[in-house]
Amino acid sequence: MSHKISRRRLLSAGMVLGAVGTVGAVTRAMATATDGAQSSPGDQLTFPSPDLTPYVDDLWIPPSLSGDRTLSMARSSHRFHRDLDAAPTWSFGGQPYLGPTIEARSGEKLKLTFTNNLNGHLFAKDIDTSLDGASEEDRTRPRTSVHLHGAVVRPEFDGHTENTFRTGASMTYEFTNGQEATALWYHDHAMGITRLNVPAGLAGKYLIRDEFDTGTSGNPLGLPSGDYEIPLIVADHRFNADGSLNPRTARSTPEGTLQGPMIGDMMSVNGVVMPTLEVARGLYRFRLLNASNWRAYHLYLSNNMPFRVIGNDGGLLNSSVSTTSIRVSPGERADLLIDFSALSGGDTVELRNDAEVNPSIAATSGAYTLPRVMRFTVSSSRGFTKAAPTGLRGGPSQPATLPPATAVSNRRVVGLTMTAEGMALSNLCYGDDPIEKPKQGSTEVWEIVNSTVEDHPVHLHLVNMRVLSRQSIDTPAYVKGNPAPPMGNRWAPPADRYLKGDRQPPEAWEAGLKDTVLCPVNTVTRVLIRFPTADELGFDPDAVFTSRSGDRLQGYVWHCHLIDHEDDCMMAQYRIVS
Repeated sequence: MSHKISRRRLLSAGMVLGAVGTVGAVTRAMATATDGAQSSPGDQLTFPSPDLTPYVDDLWIPPSLSGDRTLSMARSSHRFHRDLDAAPTWSFGGQPYLGPTIEARSGEKLKLTFTNNLNGHLFAKDIDTSLDGASEEDRTRPRTSVHLHGAVVRPEFDGHTENTFRTGASMTYEFTNGQEATALWYHDHAMGITRLNVPAGLAGKYLIRDEFDTGTSGNPLGLPSGDYEIPLIVADHRFNADGSLNPRTARSTPEGTLQGPMIGDMMSVNGVVMPTLEVARGLYRFRLLNASNWRAYHLYLSNNMPFRVIGNDGGLLNSSVSTTSIRVSPGERADLLIDFSALSGGDTVELRNDAEVNPSIAATSGAYTLPRVMRFTVSSSRGFTKAAPTGLRGGPSQPATLPPATAVSNRRVVGLTMTAEGMALSNLCYGDDPIEKPKQGSTEVWEIVNSTVEDHPVHLHLVNMRVLSRQSIDTPAYVKGNPAPPMGNRWAPPADRYLKGDRQPPEAWEAGLKDTVLCPVNTVTRVLIRFPTADELGFDPDAVFTSRSGDRLQGYVWHCHLIDHEDDCMMAQYRIVS
C-alpha cells in the first residue's frame, strides 16, 4: 500500500517547548476543586461539556459472556449522565456502549466472529483522510480491525492495523488463550481511525481464567469473585449539548484535521460520567483499565485508605503491593483489591485523580486535571469477608513465581523522537525501513529514549515486558549533540553520555509482566523482553499472511498508546525472525 503519513502536529516543537507558563499551577488548583460541575480555565480554547453533577448515576457493569460468539459492531444509543439525553454510540454485541466482558479459559481456544454493521461513521466529519489508511469511504463504510490487547496470538488474528474489514463484512478471530489468568481488553485497531473508533465505543474487557484464578467462589487464591469482582473502564470524554460525544478538543483545529491529543473534560467509568457504586462492607476486586485516548491518571482514595495491587497487564504479581496511589497510563491495566470492611454504613469514599496535565499541552488545549472519577457508598451489609491475600505465587495453590529479569542477549536502543515535522518512533513512521527484527528465542533490553515533550505509554504486540529502570537524561544536550536527520531516516542514538542521576527502579506494582509501559519525558526507560520461538508458541510469529484486502502482511506492530499518536506516525512494524 502507499503510505501517506501526516507529518503534521497541532503542537510543533517550538510551540510546545515555549508554552510552559503557569498552567501547572492552574491544573493543580483544579485538582482540589470542590464538588459540582467541573470547568476549565481554557474553555475558550475548546468545546466544553455541559455542567454535570457528579455521583448521581449508578455504575453500569457490562454483562459477561463466554464461549464462541458472534458479536455485532453497530450503532447503539446511550445516556452517559442523568442530565444528558440519550445519544448515538457504537458498541459490541448490542450493548448501549462499549462491549460485554468476555471470559475465557487458559489453554482453551475461543472463536469470536465480529460483524461490521457500522453504517456510517459516528464521527464522519472528523476523519482526516491525510492519515495513512484513512479515506473518504471511511465516512460511510468505516473499516475496523479487532485487536485483543495483550494476547499471545497468531499474526493473522492479532488485529493488524492493515487487516481491516468494512461495513457488511465479518471476520473470525481464533484466540488460543495460552496465558496465565489476566485481564486483557479488545478494541478497534484500524489504521488512521483508531483514535475515533475506540472512544465511539469499540472497546471491552477480556478476562482469562485458570486453575488458580478461577473467578469463582472458593478459588484457591481466596480472591473476591461474582458481585465482588467488577470491571472499571476509565476514560475521559467531551459532550455536546444534546448528550452526544464530541471527539474534538481544540476550537482552532478545523473539522477533518488531526488535532493532536483528544482530551476530555468529563470523567467516565464504564460509560457513566462520575458514577456511584454501592459496596458492602468487605473486600472487592476491581479490574481497572485506562481506555482514554491520551490522559494518564494518578489514582487514590479520598480518605487516603491503602489498597492492594495484585496484578497488572500480564497477570498476577509475586505478592500483593500495599499502596495509597497508582499511576495508570492509556492501555495499562491494574488489578486492585479495596477493603471497605472498616467503614460504616452510609460512609462514602471517592476514587480520585490528581495527575497534572503536561503544561505545554494544557496551554494549547485548555486541558486540566479531572479530580473526580467515581464514588463508593458503603452499605450496612457485610460482603466478602476474607482478608486480602499477600502471597500470590509460589505456594501449593498458586502459580510459580515469576522468573528474575536476567539473561540478556542484546541491547537495542529505540527512540520516541520529535522534530519540527512531528513525533515518531526512532524518527520513522509506519512503513518506513528499517524495522526492528529481534530474533526468536532472544532476550533483549530495549532502552526507550524519550526526547519528546510528552510521556508516552509504549505497547508491543504479542510479547510482555519487564520494567528494569528509568533514568533521567539531558534532552537538550542529547538532541544538540545528535542532530536528527529528516524524518524517515532511523535515528535513535544511545543516551549514555547524557544520563543524569541514578537508575530508578520500577514502582513495586510494575514488577510483573507488562505489555504497555509508561516512558516519561526526558527519560530512558529500560525494559526486558523475551521474544518467543515458533516451537514455544505453536505457530510462526514471522509467518506471512494475506489481509482481507489481499495485501501480504508479516509480523506485528509496536506503538505509542496515546491513540492519536498511534494514528499519526508513532506506530511501527516489527518482526520476530528465525
